[in-house]
Amino acid sequence: MKITDLVSKLEKIESKSDGEAREMCGRLIDDLIEYDLKMEKFMRQVNRDVLKEEENIIDYLMKEGIKSGSIGEA
Repeated sequence: MKITDLVSKLEKIESKSDGEAREMCGRLIDDLIEYDLKMEKFMRQVNRDVLKEEENIIDYLMKEGIKSGSIGEA
């Protein structure tokens, strides 16, 4: 399940809640959004650092898998 799906479900719960439950849902939504942004930034950095010479992550993973022997070359 994607974080956007979780946030949507939590927003529905939040809209039907009040008091402390509403505040807790709001904080959880904020935390999930913050986490998603951090992961997106991390993945962009990985793509820049690790995959400088590789066209995309799938190509990189396939080449590394073939090199290590964990997958066979077709």
